[in-house]
Amino acid sequence: MKKQKIQMILILVVLVLCIGAYFLVSHMAKQEEQKEKDSETEGQTTIAKIDADKVDAFSYEVDGKTYSYTKDGNDWKYDDDNSLKLDSSSINTMLEKLNGVIALETLNSYDSLSDYGLDKPQNTITVTVGDKTTTFYIGDYNDMVSEYYLKMEGDDAVYLVDSTLKDAFSKTADSLVKEKDTETEEATE
Repeated sequence: MKKQKIQMILILVVLVLCIGAYFLVSHMAKQEEQKEKDSETEGQTTIAKIDADKVDAFSYEVDGKTYSYTKDGNDWKYDDDNSLKLDSSSINTMLEKLNGVIALETLNSYDSLSDYGLDKPQNTITVTVGDKTTTFYIGDYNDMVSEYYLKMEGDDAVYLVDSTLKDAFSKTADSLVKEKDTETEEATE
């Protein structure tokens, strides 16, 4: 009987030690994960946070042509051709890229905007929310870090950003047209 009690106590002690070790290892793993997250975002700065639902109008350039859109109720209209039926979800997907524009690096001192392609930007994105207008200028691509130079109107800094904005705001008006529902077409035939 005495042997069984000793064995039971030893088993309980080992079990408590195992449970304690499990919690210790899991806590250490969470701390390490947090350190990795912190080091990944170190040096990154959110330079703009625009709520897609509040945007009233926006414009951008593609191959030298400016595309301008205005919100009409819940629908978006292409300013050059109001007859186009635009896909609001595609436009909202574009605008959501503005909700947290992150600069991976900030350059506060520089000689000339032309060094970064910002004297003649590849793309100019202008967004209007109420009476506030925000303009982004996207310059040259930096091959060494695989990022673009960006400047915001009214801000002297030049930022390095990923291709998210450039890619999102590179669609023609035709590519934003709502696709016709095939069921509706079949019903008409």
